[in-house]
Amino acid sequence: MSGKRRAALILLSALAAAVLIAGVAIYRGAEIRFILKDRIEKLGGGAELTETEVSGVETSLESLKSDPRVSFDQSLMLINEEHLLKTEPEIAEYKDSGVMMNACITSAYSELSGEVSERFGEKLFVSSSFRTEEEQRQAIAEEGKKAQSVGASEHQAGLALDVYVRYYAGEAFLKHEAGQWVNSNCQDYGFIIRYPYYGKAKTGIGYEPWHIRYVGLPHSMIIADGMMTLEEYIEGLEPGMFYECGEYLISRQTDGFYAPAEFESAVVSPDNTGGYILTFRLGE
Repeated sequence: MSGKRRAALILLSALAAAVLIAGVAIYRGAEIRFILKDRIEKLGGGAELTETEVSGVETSLESLKSDPRVSFDQSLMLINEEHLLKTEPEIAEYKDSGVMMNACITSAYSELSGEVSERFGEKLFVSSSFRTEEEQRQAIAEEGKKAQSVGASEHQAGLALDVYVRYYAGEAFLKHEAGQWVNSNCQDYGFIIRYPYYGKAKTGIGYEPWHIRYVGLPHSMIIADGMMTLEEYIEGLEPGMFYECGEYLISRQTDGFYAPAEFESAVVSPDNTGGYILTFRLGE
């Protein structure tokens, strides 16, 4: 082997090692091959929003609350250091387990965890769900800067779950095939990876493959397929506009409320930024 070729191979090996080390540092031990595969798959597109014209009927929160087709929950509240939790969370116990979470999560989490058990023969556990203000202060005392400020944590709204399977918690979650499946498919059940590997510039928080957040359908699919953060998604919904996604109409409304003339069902959630996000299912 010539000296030049040997030097080139050494250089390539050094560069490959540097890339690998950087990748491990950035993704905190996550499987690089999974991340590359996930990114490639998302290049194919998927659920997306299209602006649409709707002959809206003027309504009000009071009228929507009295409509049997409409339900209210807290699924789309944006909670971070800029938008602190201002609303009393709607908390429920999950299947007499002692695990407390936002009431809007329970059914979807049951479906997600059931699918994990069926596919992998592993139970999906929850290491952290709803936290009181005092419990969040305790988390800050234990974790330091890794924990978010009081009022800035989605755990205080019960909308976030830290999940794991036996022997694979935290960063190791992605090393198990069940963890990889959850990261690739939780959007089909209304959840997103709240702090994805591509989102730190926007969220300020590194990749947390174990931290799932409920936002409901079809929002979870739009966010995941579009490789967005929740911040980017909500900011991208222009107030007063209607957007179409399959059988759904979505509108973020702040001044006055409008609904399509006909719809099958609807979910209304405050966005914690001063508005509400209305999700109408049109049906057939």
